[in-house]
Amino acid sequence: MGLTYCEFCGNQISYLPFTCKYCGGTFCKKHRLPENHECTFELKHVPVVPTIPREGRQKYQKKSLKKVESRFYLDKGPRTLKKYLRRQERQTEKTLRSYQKPYKSKQQFQGTKILFITIIIFTIVGLSLGNHPEYIYLSLNGVIYKYMYHTFFTALFISSYDIIGLFFLFIMLFIFYFMARTIESIHGTKFIIKLYIICCLFSAFVYVLLRLLLISIYPIDSQPLYVGLAWGGLLGLLSYSLFPMMNRKITALMYFLPIKMRGRSLLFIIVLFRLIPVLFYVWYWPYYVVLYLPELGGILGAYIVYRYQFLRR
Repeated sequence: MGLTYCEFCGNQISYLPFTCKYCGGTFCKKHRLPENHECTFELKHVPVVPTIPREGRQKYQKKSLKKVESRFYLDKGPRTLKKYLRRQERQTEKTLRSYQKPYKSKQQFQGTKILFITIIIFTIVGLSLGNHPEYIYLSLNGVIYKYMYHTFFTALFISSYDIIGLFFLFIMLFIFYFMARTIESIHGTKFIIKLYIICCLFSAFVYVLLRLLLISIYPIDSQPLYVGLAWGGLLGLLSYSLFPMMNRKITALMYFLPIKMRGRSLLFIIVLFRLIPVLFYVWYWPYYVVLYLPELGGILGAYIVYRYQFLRR
């Protein structure tokens, strides 16, 4: 094994020598520090600081490329240069629209406004008809004997024509306007319109079933029972927003008083809201079953849509 000597003083090193990481030399413990062996710092990395920042260089390169490109079009003539400038303006406008579109779509809520305005318009039309509800309200008598098939559509946007029912409808519309915007911002305009129509159609299906069950008491040819299906759509949208929060505490307004309760409890109160009038009056006027219970079909339709989405995930 060869002997090791200090490169600075020349003395023999009998122990593990020290290697300088700045110049790579071998030294004894007395001269191991750079200042003790006149280190040349040959291996030390000195970072090179650029005179122009990186971002500045990139911007400078882009500007120089644009200048070359614009000169190229300028040499071809003014008409070619105008086309180039128009193309640049269109690209800038397209980029700005792509950034502004998500914010505009969230602010407009077109589906909510369409449903809200349509329900108000059809309600006013229903009040103006007065003694001729068969032209706008749904009834099996009007569909079978008077061929009022259009009432399957018009009834989607109208509720009962009594004053108390209209009062509660406008309260529900106030709640619906803020609730539906949340659903629309998450799922889109087409979805909220489809969900509303599906809930109303389920209400119509429940109405037909209940009406056929009462055919012995109220014959279809002599006793027309008119209903509107707007309540079914509104309750369906409300219950759809509650399904993800069944076990979560939320703040709800009960007679304009904020009350904390679970989503499951609030949904149960909504169902009772339609069942209690039936339990009071069904013994005297069985047709109340047809007037109040079809709206629960909207909750069923909303649950089927929610369940279908959950299974698809």
